[in-house]
Amino acid sequence: MNDTKNPTTGIDPVEYDAAMKDAENNPDTYTHIFAHPFTYGGRTYEKLTFDWGKLTGADDLELQNEIAIQRKPLVAPEFSGEYQVKMAVRACTERDSEGRRVIGVDTMQAMPIQDHRRICSRARSFLLKSGR
Repeated sequence: MNDTKNPTTGIDPVEYDAAMKDAENNPDTYTHIFAHPFTYGGRTYEKLTFDWGKLTGADDLELQNEIAIQRKPLVAPEFSGEYQVKMAVRACTERDSEGRRVIGVDTMQAMPIQDHRRICSRARSFLLKSGR
């Protein structure tokens, strides 16, 4: 990032514009820029990128099985917040230095509601478009 960050939000406007342009060009990915840096578990997040297109049928079945094991009903994954959160965790491209995911369901649940909902909405939109 450069030094032209918005002093209120901490977001680099050039980086934000690039993320929005990338999202327009590739509907299988979404870069979420937090309005305010989000800190959880000792890590601060300014943005997260999700690659919905990298998920496979095996991921879909595993997500459905995880929810079934929890004895939670799953009628339509497109409309299940639980499914969308788990899907977002798997689709997140950010990894630590050892290649492990940097977010989990707990991270998604701790996010401010507007960020949580926006990410879930993007997951839902991808699922709805995929089912056509």
